Amino acid sequence: MTSGSDRLLELRTGQTERLVRTITAEDVAAFARLSGDTNALHLDDEFAARTEFGQRVVHGFLNASLLSTLVGTKLPGRGALYVSQSIEFTRPVFIGDTVEARATVEKIDTETRLVTLATAISRADNDCVMRGTATVKVLRLAEQEKRAVEPVQDGARFLDGRVALVTGASRGIGRAVARLLAQHGARVWINYHKSQTAAEGLAREISEAGGWCRSVQADVRRGDDVTRMLDAIRAEGALDILVNNAGPKIQSAPFSRLEWAAVAKAYDDIVGSTFRVTQAALPALKARRGVVINILSSAALGRTAHNWMPYVGAKAALHAMSKNLAQELGPDGVRVNLVSPSMVDTDLVANVPERMREMTISRTPLRRLATPEDVAGAVLMLASPYAAFITGENLLVTGGEHML
Repeated sequence: MTSGSDRLLELRTGQTERLVRTITAEDVAAFARLSGDTNALHLDDEFAARTEFGQRVVHGFLNASLLSTLVGTKLPGRGALYVSQSIEFTRPVFIGDTVEARATVEKIDTETRLVTLATAISRADNDCVMRGTATVKVLRLAEQEKRAVEPVQDGARFLDGRVALVTGASRGIGRAVARLLAQHGARVWINYHKSQTAAEGLAREISEAGGWCRSVQADVRRGDDVTRMLDAIRAEGALDILVNNAGPKIQSAPFSRLEWAAVAKAYDDIVGSTFRVTQAALPALKARRGVVINILSSAALGRTAHNWMPYVGAKAALHAMSKNLAQELGPDGVRVNLVSPSMVDTDLVANVPERMREMTISRTPLRRLATPEDVAGAVLMLASPYAAFITGENLLVTGGEHML
């Protein structure tokens, strides 16, 4: 990730942002509906008139919510996650008051990506009505791929006439894979779960470059969704290439704090989803003597990644399942292979500390992290006619960090 895409590197101590807003009766009514706080002091003019304030008082946390707006839109902005907030309410705010929310950066911890902010809300007369300290985490956002979808020169289109399904294709590795397969002539189905806007944006890119692409929504953890997705694909024709890429974010925890439910969920999310999609796609793949490519991870190889037991255990099981499938499906002409990248700069590893990222780079001979495009290139090779006699293999995309 470059400094231009990392909001944390743009922050500096002393940096201040402000947000000004006039509190209306509609704001108070809306907050009461959302919060369920129907205290008459906030909503009943007659009741409030009999109090020492003589008028309705705005909910304290309605004022405090302005800090959430400030943090989420200005400082740090997009990708900020509130961790804690101390609050001292010093004066009441009334309907019609104009208030200014202010946040100032006091401390930046680049290792934990935590930013400490001095926060305050004041009325227009500079009377402070609330002050405190916030701790905010600046989430690491994978850099959006900027390269355009470019048509490939005639003669270099390895996948003309082939149809591919890529699961989890709206971002990261899946997005790069879908783009590259389309560049090489494949008709690509982009599967997504929740990121409809991202998936449709990629479909437009591919279509505008002259490729064929369709987006299809399905939660691959659900059998009924998978059936619906494959029915839609079969209704359009054949299927030659299946790339099982969809997977959950990595949860890090020591064994002593794990519960079996977390391990079981990782197995179902990673192995179960691949099982469901592959089984549903198998008749179409057999009919075309197609190929299955499962995205694994080098974190599940060798000594495996520390504190990632649910993830690496599930990926190791996927490795074994894929080899077993390669043996069973080989006589039907269906190849099954794996691609194991090392750490790839995507949303999936957004919470990995900077120290771990730098350690990975330092022990990689090519001295960088893998990119989604690096992984996509390996998928393209295994999907192409040049890999027609390769099955049951696990292709490492690690820059030399792992060597067998």
